[in-house]
Amino acid sequence: MMNDFKNEMKDILNQGVIKRNPAFVLTIALTPMLAVTDSMDKAISLGLTVLFVMILVNFVVSIFKSKISDTVMPIFTLAIVAFFVSVAQMIVQVRNLELYQNLGIYLPLTAVSALVLQRALAYSKENNVIKSVVDGFAYGAGYLFALIIITIVRVIISTGSITLFGIPMRLFDTIYSFDLATSAFGALLIVGLLLGIFKSFQQRGESK
Repeated sequence: MMNDFKNEMKDILNQGVIKRNPAFVLTIALTPMLAVTDSMDKAISLGLTVLFVMILVNFVVSIFKSKISDTVMPIFTLAIVAFFVSVAQMIVQVRNLELYQNLGIYLPLTAVSALVLQRALAYSKENNVIKSVVDGFAYGAGYLFALIIITIVRVIISTGSITLFGIPMRLFDTIYSFDLATSAFGALLIVGLLLGIFKSFQQRGESK
């Protein structure tokens, strides 16, 4: 019984992070992804916000699914998302005003996107609280993981260096950097390249 539960939880996590990663597979919330991946602080903050909102929205929807009709559920879910997004915005604003201003409209735009709404209505409405919370965590973590990977690649290509855990690391001289990576077009090229690599690895894993 316990092994079945563990395997089920492992499968949910695998779906959210690998098989149906919201960024690399479903390509949801692509516009904010291009806008915030020029800075690790922005990428992590946006990713954590999405993670926070998805877990709580899935939790609430799974609790009230039997008490609210299918007609009202989308409106209820939208209201819950808006509430938690507002809370997340206030937290970011209080903790780091400059970061809040840098994120701008992309903070609420991503959190209220189909990434949160569609998953809450499609999964949490049909599953219990534990599965819904794990699913929200998996998809939120998958999106955060994608943002971090894109940011690392983009920053390294555009500057030749990266700072991780407060440790600056220079990989090559700035003379060899690719300035176009700082633009939205350059970011789109990098995301497209990473999408192709991710899909390639995914297909290899499925074929084995």
